[in-house]
Amino acid sequence: MQQATIARAVECEGKGLHSGQPVHVGLAPAAADEGVVFVGTDGLEVPATIEAVRSSARATVLGSSCGGASFETVEHLLAVFSMLRIDNVRVRVDGVELPAMDGSASPFAA
Repeated sequence: MQQATIARAVECEGKGLHSGQPVHVGLAPAAADEGVVFVGTDGLEVPATIEAVRSSARATVLGSSCGGASFETVEHLLAVFSMLRIDNVRVRVDGVELPAMDGSASPFAA
């Protein structure tokens, strides 16, 4: 099965939906079989797998099994990856939650 990543690195920024804090997100191409991986400013990595889901109460929260890194409100970005059939990408986040943008997945797709 053929895998896909993004053609080039891109960045976006905005405010977190729940925290209201500014956040910067960078997307970078990833190697085959790497999957979607969220990376914090501390370098800790969390793969976007069902095993990494820590909560889905008000937003999808991914976290590492050993504690530490967690990323909130990832569902819109993950929906874009699914829609565009992107299998491998590194998502660098400088906060705890992704930006709300306009509330939809469209800004992430653009």
